[in-house]
Amino acid sequence: MKRIAKYIGIGLLAVAVICIVGAHVPTLGKQVPFNQWFWKHDHWPFERVRYYMSESLVEKLRAEKPSIEETVELLGNEDYFGIRYEPGYTRLYYFLMTPPFLIMGLDMYSLIIDFNDDGSFRGASVIFED
Repeated sequence: MKRIAKYIGIGLLAVAVICIVGAHVPTLGKQVPFNQWFWKHDHWPFERVRYYMSESLVEKLRAEKPSIEETVELLGNEDYFGIRYEPGYTRLYYFLMTPPFLIMGLDMYSLIIDFNDDGSFRGASVIFED
């Protein structure tokens, strides 16, 4: 009986470790440099990578000040609402991630990039929406 309890305990511990590591894979919870390939391939197992590249991406955007067209070329044409960029837009939204182990709600991290009316870069920031 003790042997079975020991195996069950080890099994539960293994599941817990897999869940914790899985919440941060592949960056183990650390910010990493922006990589366009990973950004555009944000499906399993890379769906959380966008959030962990966000600091370096915001720094890159602030330093380079790309136009809205250059930003769309860099990050893609579709925001998290499924809306495609159209000329005349002055704001782009990109989904980054939902918090790990979220049980209910629509909490998420998003990247918002603002542009002036002429399409020039105004600012970028990561926000938490709940």
